[in-house]
Amino acid sequence: MVILPAEHPLDWKRPPVITLLLVILNTLIYLAYQGGDSERTEVATRLYLDGGLLNRERALFIESLAQRHELDADERHGIDAARRQDLAGYVLRDLEFEDQLHRSAAYQADPAWQKARASAEAARDRISSYRFGFVPKRFTVEGLFGAMFLHGSFDHLLGNMIFLFICGFALERALGRTAYLALYITSGLASHLLWWALDPGWVPGIGASGAVAGLMGMYIGVYGLRKINFFYWLGPLIGYFKAPALWILPIWMGKELYGLLLANDHVNYYAHLGGLGFGFLGTWLPRRLGGLKVDEQYLAKEDPDAPFKRELAALDQLIGRFALDQVPARGLDLLSRYPGRLELLERLYPVARTRNDAPLMSAVLKQLFALPNPNLAHSLLCRLADDAGDAQNRLLQHPAIQLHLLQGLLKVGEGPRALAPWRALGRAATPPAQLPGLTLMLAKQLGQRRDLRGVAELASFMRKAFPEAEQTHQLGLYQQHLAR
Repeated sequence: MVILPAEHPLDWKRPPVITLLLVILNTLIYLAYQGGDSERTEVATRLYLDGGLLNRERALFIESLAQRHELDADERHGIDAARRQDLAGYVLRDLEFEDQLHRSAAYQADPAWQKARASAEAARDRISSYRFGFVPKRFTVEGLFGAMFLHGSFDHLLGNMIFLFICGFALERALGRTAYLALYITSGLASHLLWWALDPGWVPGIGASGAVAGLMGMYIGVYGLRKINFFYWLGPLIGYFKAPALWILPIWMGKELYGLLLANDHVNYYAHLGGLGFGFLGTWLPRRLGGLKVDEQYLAKEDPDAPFKRELAALDQLIGRFALDQVPARGLDLLSRYPGRLELLERLYPVARTRNDAPLMSAVLKQLFALPNPNLAHSLLCRLADDAGDAQNRLLQHPAIQLHLLQGLLKVGEGPRALAPWRALGRAATPPAQLPGLTLMLAKQLGQRRDLRGVAELASFMRKAFPEAEQTHQLGLYQQHLAR
């Protein structure tokens, strides 16, 4: 049975950075670090056999195993008949037997035995699941944190990463990256702590399952009684249904309790229950108490740009009714609250030009020239250049505007249009200091279009106005190159 939340599509405009980093980190640890476990296991087993430990411990191990698991004679014989290499691995991985052995009088009285086993155990403890796995009977901080980043197989890793991504990208957006990461890590810790408190055993536990179960609990805690979409897979039945998120919590908890009480497998249901329970309480309670901020617009699937779009539509209505006397004040207010919005600039520029409104034109041009990506405003820059060529548009004749216009046109590759503001700046009594560099850029753009006459005009100007400038020398060489 699989029931997963499917409320939000992934928005790559705001990628789930933390979720992707967690997936990459888990994958790299499995492939790069855990990939060396086979070699580590071989080294530990060889040390165990070379130390003569199997002959000494074989009978003790089989007797201990038989008592703990109530083995019959045939089962005992089957274990005793196992390959030496395999049996050595079984003995070395059995931490409960190791604890019994360390407390036995014969072992404590034999320094050579202790030395040989210490060497084999040290090599075994370099295996990832023993070094960073969580063993409740051997509580360590390294295991408490490290186990949630280890996996027993590629299938184990793949399953956890799929669930992590599906639940994680929406929670990261709803909770914010810091709160999301903190709750993910804490859910993983809680999953191990519940296992340690209720069933302290000797088997190393590894996997992100507890932390991922925490994400599922967090999903329920965030949405509460809000109806959301779920994907289900029940045998041959596959589809979607909509239900209050909180209604699914008992189903998920019941599935884990069923597995804990009745299933006979190697799944750590304690970790699942601990993560699921903490993930839910860790979001639901703080949210009810006002201590956890959630992006309500995202949960409600509201367009975060809706307020701007409404105000833009109202501005369009003013312009459409020709209530142009009201537009400048409204426009200046919108520019202050929504700076750098190209849609707004495109609507306000013609109003400012038609009304010859200096304050509005100044505000529009400041934001236009400050856009981080001038290519987005390509058409507006071209329109501005065409309007600036009309001597009647006195507002656009100011040298500062001409300079910014020249720079903008060059950035978008509009060399031919850039000639007009360049000529205006060249006629100024004191040309701006940036003009030599801009002239060289303009010459290169004109040269690419094989506009040799334009390049010659630029070179002639530079020889007269800036005869000693490095750009003048470079432009001369460039002109010679084009003439070949």
